Amino acid sequence: MGKPHDDEAVRNGLKVFVGGLPERTAEQALGQHFSRYGHVESVTVCPPKEEKKAPYAFVTFRFAADADCAVVDTQNFPGASRPLTMSFAAKKGWDSGKDHGLGDPCKVFVGGINERDNEEEIGDFFSQWGLVALVYRDKANWGFIHFATKEGASRVLEEERVLFQRRPLDVKKATDRRSMAEEERDDLVRRAVARHFHKKNIQHAPPMGGYYPPPGYYPPPGYPPGYPGYAYPSMGYYPPGYYPPTGSAFGEPPGYYAQAATDPNASRYQPY
Repeated sequence: MGKPHDDEAVRNGLKVFVGGLPERTAEQALGQHFSRYGHVESVTVCPPKEEKKAPYAFVTFRFAADADCAVVDTQNFPGASRPLTMSFAAKKGWDSGKDHGLGDPCKVFVGGINERDNEEEIGDFFSQWGLVALVYRDKANWGFIHFATKEGASRVLEEERVLFQRRPLDVKKATDRRSMAEEERDDLVRRAVARHFHKKNIQHAPPMGGYYPPPGYYPPPGYPPGYPGYAYPSMGYYPPGYYPPTGSAFGEPPGYYAQAATDPNASRYQPY
């Protein structure tokens, strides 16, 4: 995958805004800081537009899950008096929300999975579109993917076709409007960050230009140890007897038609 064009990086949620930097922050130091999450394509530090304001920067990642992880994690940067301000970069005139009318903008419905597909395989597959916080599977052939950011859900919803182990999946917006408790979501996101670090450690690859995390990097203290996996939430987000809305083969409202695919491998995001 080549270096993404700047506008494309913004549109795909690969470019993030970093605010609250110390004075005279070096781009090299900032790139090394964010390389702990994955391959950093570019770093641009900008002087403040007003006096007494802090410098800010834009960091472009190669992979979607790396960008998501950097945005949701707490960024304690040397010399900064408080955690850095993190968000996805936005371009004037574009809708940075891209919530596709979701009830929970971080959640997507997935139909077409079966009993042989375990949560780890499914979660690893969907991580090519963003940081996965939770995989929920019903005993039937459907489930939900909860991303750590709404950008993760938006990326996969923009795909014309999604193939998992050579099978097409029915991926669309989740119409269920029940939301997860904030405490539980925060815990799942923290576990997703720890899982991300663990994956990077065991799948470390040589750099391809730009910044890349050094071998043997581990997350800061306070994160759950080891590989948490994509476990069902202990607090029981879906109560016993829960079923999705009826109306189609996968239990979603009628009237949905999958878009024809021009390229079955057309995903713009590299698996992680």
